[in-house]
Amino acid sequence: MKCIVAVAVLATVLGTLPAHAAPPVPVEAGKVFVGPQGELVAVVPLVPREQNKFLLRIQGTGSVLDNLVLPYVVKDWSSIGTLRQNYTTQWHGKDYSPLVVVGTRTELYFPGRSGNGIVVEYDEARSQKLKPEEVYAQHQQQTQSGQLAKLMAFDRKAEEAIHDTAYTEALQALNTTCGTSVAGAIDWTTVTEPFLKAQDIKRYCAFPLAALKAMCGDSEEARRTVKARIQRMDCRFGDALEPALQGERFVWTTTPEASNQQKAATRYFKKHL
Repeated sequence: MKCIVAVAVLATVLGTLPAHAAPPVPVEAGKVFVGPQGELVAVVPLVPREQNKFLLRIQGTGSVLDNLVLPYVVKDWSSIGTLRQNYTTQWHGKDYSPLVVVGTRTELYFPGRSGNGIVVEYDEARSQKLKPEEVYAQHQQQTQSGQLAKLMAFDRKAEEAIHDTAYTEALQALNTTCGTSVAGAIDWTTVTEPFLKAQDIKRYCAFPLAALKAMCGDSEEARRTVKARIQRMDCRFGDALEPALQGERFVWTTTPEASNQQKAATRYFKKHL
């Protein structure tokens, strides 16, 4: 009987204890910025604020960033008298900063848009209505599904494809101007992963193509010469700038350390073609 009474008392006591409260959501009130075509950027700070970490939700751009809630860190590049802050995340393994603050101006960048960013303005009414816990919940769902990890991880094949496409387009532009059918490729065995993450491969590979294209645009003799002498142009990376004409194949060995590369290519072609 005593045991039954004790159990009943314990049950009564436990029944009066408050249920465990859900852990607090680690976000604070955020801000919403609006662009001229209805672009929206929700900026939600994570706690503790001292770490300068944020969640950003971008909408209305028509880009792959729409409705993704990625984690960001604010990188401060301010100088005396000039405020400059970049909201930076990882996108395919590289730093990417779609939101940039310069002075009193806030600009939005996104994949597929070239040139200047879109100016976005702080919207008080939308900021008041923003529910940061919902943004955080969306971030959690995308994290748990693996969606964000896939987009943030470095994809070498996809990155190579971007540069290959640009190189092919530069070759097509050369062929159109010179009346040629020059083929070519980037030698990816000479490009390490850290190098690929840090450098604009297509930019360095395009210098000799731009040089020949300009020469063909200026001279009929140059067009005839290029058509007769070059059938293939390949790009590789090394320790120094070393252009080499090997029969009908031109090999452009380049390095980011070399300056005035298009001029160097032009000088080489004028001397060796």
